[in-house]
Amino acid sequence: MKRVRSAKKSLIKFFLILLLITLLCLVSYGVYSVWMYEQQLIFRNQAALDVYSNNLIYVLQDMTSFNQDVYSSDTDFLLLANKADSLPDDQRIVPEYNLRKLMNSRVPNAGAIFFFNKSRSEFFYCFGSDFMGGTITRRHMEFMNQLREHWLDAKQTDLMRWIAFSEGEDVLLMNAYRRADLYVCSILDLNAFIGMHTEGVDAIKYAFFTQDQILTNADYAAQEGITLEMIQRAEANLVRNLYIGNIIQSDYYPAYGIGLSGIMSLQGIWSYSRISVILFLIVFIVICGLFFVIYAFIDRILIYPLNQITNASRQLSGAGEPVRTDYENLLEFSTIQIALDRLVEQKVRLEQDNRTKTQETEHALLQYYQLQTRSHFFLNCLKSLYHMSERGEIEKIRLMILAFSNHLRYVFHDNLLLVTLKSELDEAQDYYQIIQMDRAHPLLLDMEVDQSLLEYRVPPLVVQTFLENSYKYNTNRKKFLRFRVQIDRIEMEGRPYIRLRLSDNGVGYSAEMLKKLSEPDEQFEQYHVGISNLKRRMALIYQNDFQVAFFNAPGGGACSLIYLPLQAEERSEDDACADR
Repeated sequence: MKRVRSAKKSLIKFFLILLLITLLCLVSYGVYSVWMYEQQLIFRNQAALDVYSNNLIYVLQDMTSFNQDVYSSDTDFLLLANKADSLPDDQRIVPEYNLRKLMNSRVPNAGAIFFFNKSRSEFFYCFGSDFMGGTITRRHMEFMNQLREHWLDAKQTDLMRWIAFSEGEDVLLMNAYRRADLYVCSILDLNAFIGMHTEGVDAIKYAFFTQDQILTNADYAAQEGITLEMIQRAEANLVRNLYIGNIIQSDYYPAYGIGLSGIMSLQGIWSYSRISVILFLIVFIVICGLFFVIYAFIDRILIYPLNQITNASRQLSGAGEPVRTDYENLLEFSTIQIALDRLVEQKVRLEQDNRTKTQETEHALLQYYQLQTRSHFFLNCLKSLYHMSERGEIEKIRLMILAFSNHLRYVFHDNLLLVTLKSELDEAQDYYQIIQMDRAHPLLLDMEVDQSLLEYRVPPLVVQTFLENSYKYNTNRKKFLRFRVQIDRIEMEGRPYIRLRLSDNGVGYSAEMLKKLSEPDEQFEQYHVGISNLKRRMALIYQNDFQVAFFNAPGGGACSLIYLPLQAEERSEDDACADR
């Protein structure tokens, strides 16, 4: 017995479901808004990090280049390196002046360049405008002495590479070259460098780090519970630490032994979330109120009349007690219901008739398009026979006619019936034998086919069409033409498809042909019947459940990709021929 449900209960259930869906939508929107805000912050942080990283690499590369140029080819540096202690003061003035002038032109705002030797006969440097505060004090001179002692005691392996050096709040990145007894040292103040770019930015802290330690903003990282391992791990993957309320993004540069990390606070996101929660509650309350108002309105104008009609129907059927109703047109309701029933029956019949006519029309279209393809190929074969007759190749003509008759038996069958992949490949081999008889230069046919797919169904001529195209448009090549067939199985959106990759090493598709293959017009279809008809036949057979792509391979040659749903017909091609 069919289950009977109450319209009023169904309406209440509908409103509850609608209210739940609305609630879920609001929650989803709130979560999505917070997520989008977080993504925007991450994107901006990564963009800023990329800018700072690029600037850092540029400065370090420039300073490295300066050191290398001075060390390897600057004559003044070579002179002082070899004879600084033996040259008179008046002879040292010119090379020292030239070096000072050179380093003044190359020193970055956050950096310094330092020349010195062990005997202190050479000891001069140039500061950038932002290096260690920008003002030269006695502390700076003492600091440069300290750097000098550091390099004099350094190992040979520390030279010619960037190393980090920290003293109190000062964190430097240094690179030194030594020739004889003379050093040239380029220095970058990391605090000054990042401060130049992030002035006024409080939500994001930037920390330089090495493989061993956090160099800048180490106190902030320790306060936030951020470890060096977290920062290093953020180089490969974004690190979200919701417990400590930060998002960490890092870039590491092995060539310089240093990395830059952006530490972004989530407090702004939580503030944004609180506002969203308040707005969500307000909207939810308003929507609940509107739902109750709408429900009361619908109950008044719909449920009550339905109850009256139900009571009247029971009365008419004799299943209930006589009741008073405000409606006087019960007969009209019955008439409408009868008319609707008849209309549904008529619609079903019309849909069935329309479906039958559509199938007949599609069948006729497929036959017409396949006939076009056949005529296109027949003309080519007749042309080949004509050329053979001109050359007097009687034996080839006999073989050609025999192969051509076999081909006709393949192509003349019901075009709504798919063929097995094995049959299509056999046909391609037959066609290959036909065109080999009339080709001045050999054509190589290479097949790589998943043998488990041979019994699956494909449209007829799906391989032969492209083999014919390759033969037609690559007749004047001086090297062997190779046509390759690769067929395998692939999963797309959880469904199995057969993938056909048909390629050659010829001249490839022209730009105009590629454009028209994507957006075919009538003129194109007139002159490229084979591919156009194949696409139309696939569209009629598979509707939208197939994909094609045409392009030129990087090494040259045309390449076509076809994805067809895997299906096996109950009727075989031989059965179809027997029916005929």
